[in-house]
Amino acid sequence: MDTTKSAPEGESKRSTSSRREFLRLAGAGLAGAFAAAAFGCVSFDTRDGKKVKVWATSSGAIVHDPSRCVGCRRCETACTVRNDGKGSSYISRIKVSRNLNYGVAGVSAAYARADGQLGNFRVVGETCRQCSHPACGEACPVGAISADKTTGARVVDARKCVGCGACQRACPWGIATVDPETEKSTKCLLCGGDPNCVKNCPTGAIKFYPWAEAEALLFGTGGTADAVSGATA
Repeated sequence: MDTTKSAPEGESKRSTSSRREFLRLAGAGLAGAFAAAAFGCVSFDTRDGKKVKVWATSSGAIVHDPSRCVGCRRCETACTVRNDGKGSSYISRIKVSRNLNYGVAGVSAAYARADGQLGNFRVVGETCRQCSHPACGEACPVGAISADKTTGARVVDARKCVGCGACQRACPWGIATVDPETEKSTKCLLCGGDPNCVKNCPTGAIKFYPWAEAEALLFGTGGTADAVSGATA
């Protein structure tokens, strides 16, 4: 997970762009907005001939707070037992691990407050950001990822998924994962708005926030990757 630290800054800029601004720039107008709200995701051609997608905003996102985490990894089991009928940290939609490098500059007094370039030994749970412009959904060659009509979560349609792994490679945090047994991709679907990982965390380190609040916690209010919760963004 440490090798993805350089990617989130660009992703955060995409995530902080509002859907309204995106629609305006694309020239879609209100018709595109209504279509996105009704169908979760809609594709259309812009005035300059480019094909773009507009995604409905997710109802929320899961945020992990390293300061409360004890590394028990119950969240991973809770996730896959509910959604896959088996316990598997590999395909879990939340991935808990320890940052094992202080960074190229070595240990400094800031290690307790920041992740550094490559990490600081804290236990961190990577979660799906439910991005406003999801790289996983854009990368899927068969259109198997869309926004759920109820929660807005970016979900995988197993009937369409071909297990190519394009979504897994595209995600800056490696959340989307192809199950080697089913050869289908898995990613966070918010458990219908009641995430099982949140309910089973014994320390309250994982919480489900409305999307605007989660965005501020994950990416910082200034549009930078300085998450106030301590989450790696």
